Amino acid sequence: MDRSSSLWTLVALLGGLGVVGCGGCEDGPAAEAQVQWFEAEPLLANLRAEDRRGAAGFVAPRALDAIPLHDLEVQVADDLSTFTAVEELYFTNTTGAELPTVVLRLYGNAVGDAPRIRVRQSGCVGARCAIAVERSAIEVRPAAPLPAGGRLRIRLELEGDLQRIDPQRSSLLGQAMEGMGRMAGGGGAGHGDYGLLAHGSGIASLGNFYATVAPRREGAWVRGDDSTLGDLGADGIVHFRAKVRAPQGAQVAITGTTTAERTVLGRNGQPGHTEVEAVAGLTRNFAIVLGRDFEVATAEVDGVTVRSFFLPAHRGPGEAALETARHALHTFHQRFGPYPYRDLEIVEAPLVGGAGGVEFSGLVTVAQMFYGGGSGGALGMLGGLLGGGAGGDPTGGMQGAMLDFVVAHEVAHQWWHGLVGSDAREHPFVDESLAQFSAMLYVEERFGAERAEQEGRRQVASNYHFMRLQGHADGAVDRPVAAFGDEMAYAGLVYGKGPYLYPALREAVGERAFFAGIRDYVRTHRFGEAAPRALVDRLARGRHARAVRRLERHWLEESHGDEDLGQADFGSLAGAWLGDGAGGLGALLGGGAGGAGGGDIMQLLGPLLGGGGGGAGTGAGGGAAGGMDSAEALRDALRALEGMR
Repeated sequence: MDRSSSLWTLVALLGGLGVVGCGGCEDGPAAEAQVQWFEAEPLLANLRAEDRRGAAGFVAPRALDAIPLHDLEVQVADDLSTFTAVEELYFTNTTGAELPTVVLRLYGNAVGDAPRIRVRQSGCVGARCAIAVERSAIEVRPAAPLPAGGRLRIRLELEGDLQRIDPQRSSLLGQAMEGMGRMAGGGGAGHGDYGLLAHGSGIASLGNFYATVAPRREGAWVRGDDSTLGDLGADGIVHFRAKVRAPQGAQVAITGTTTAERTVLGRNGQPGHTEVEAVAGLTRNFAIVLGRDFEVATAEVDGVTVRSFFLPAHRGPGEAALETARHALHTFHQRFGPYPYRDLEIVEAPLVGGAGGVEFSGLVTVAQMFYGGGSGGALGMLGGLLGGGAGGDPTGGMQGAMLDFVVAHEVAHQWWHGLVGSDAREHPFVDESLAQFSAMLYVEERFGAERAEQEGRRQVASNYHFMRLQGHADGAVDRPVAAFGDEMAYAGLVYGKGPYLYPALREAVGERAFFAGIRDYVRTHRFGEAAPRALVDRLARGRHARAVRRLERHWLEESHGDEDLGQADFGSLAGAWLGDGAGGLGALLGGGAGGAGGGDIMQLLGPLLGGGGGGAGTGAGGGAAGGMDSAEALRDALRALEGMR
């Protein structure tokens, strides 16, 4: 996931269930189904030919039909506000020991004030079992412990609500104001609620809507999460087979390869619908995004079909996102090794909670805030107020640059942790810091080293600098998500400081050895899980071993951010985006090119956001963000700040 580092920069610029149920299973006809299992080969149609041929070797010693299969039938309501799903989960015990229980997670219920997904019915096919449903965990207890190699088919009937996201809330300015609200309120409520189960602007997003096998640590099921920061979800390789029923005429973006698509016309006063079937073998997760008015642009690169889904009013950004994805995919294909799937979807979505984008296997959602607006909107008004000149846009293409970087970051996630898995909860730097570096690499390959350095300052190091401006200490990058405390420290260290390990390693071992090491790392762990320091271990060979280990400690364990990335300075942070306009902001907020420090800015924001402690949260309703996406509202807000100087 991209934390949208530039969103934090904009923030700085603007302000300086526990229901328990039981389920059993029928005997009789279902008993015959107990011995029926799925055939794995047809599920691999989403893979490119070379990966399809080598699939059995990638997952060995497990068999392809021992990989869990999620068989889904999903229906989205015509008004996009609700969905239903029937899920059959085919589970094989590959732990090597008998299991008295199998635990599933409903990650969509792990965030938000109230659970959005409900289990209507549950049971096991061809076996007796008891099922207890908690908020985000489902415990399945077979009548007898499941032996090593034993198989279990679990059937769930789900229904859920898709929260409505107001278009103003999902705008760039709306999300910036919401971020300020979270900081003013201590950064507590709303973490992890990124709008993955939501609808807005005629777009419905379904991510984390199904039950998946819980991860295991130290021989036990992980039933909950110590923090909702970062990415919530399982890490293992699974298969999906899905049939989706959507409102008639909707364009459906979906993980995997579409195997059938049809339109069913309405009859007898009933509305028609669109049906889409898809398979997704050897993937880590699954998502559906549909839009009533989506337009689709398509390109081919290195044997992969890339599609960009966007609203008609956003054709320019939608086509730009396609071009970014095409160039990024080619760069990473050459530098890291082949992309495994036949398709890649880039989809505009009403994300919130500070998420710039969210990755799924073969599909990435990109925040709508990077598609809408322009120099005539709130950002343009901000430019005028900051001395950008008549009709000028001192943001220097801020939204376009953000969109470009976020799309590249999310495409990089197809390698980390899509192709090469890692524990994103215990060691989030493994995929996130590497995806940030990969995005900088894309900029370098496409636009040159000077532009890459600039985007590094604006969209990577700015995370660290803004964290320091808010009074957070430097610290270790490699730690569990829960150990960061809040999203400011998480973004500053994982997204802002950690990525610079890789340019340092590249310089230390040399260009050829560095990228050869990365390609070997990908080959070794393709469709598997890598240890937290596996890439560093691969590079720490021969005469470079001592230098690599020193850099590993320096960037991942020690605190040298200020000396490596420079002292945090609000004027420089603003100037990276606004150029000469930064001086106007500095004068507005406290004088001089440096402007007000981060702490002073936040003192000013309290009254503006309604009393300091309350702030705007990320729940439905949007708090202060709701009315901020207009030039007049922005003018009023900045006047209020000016009056409080």
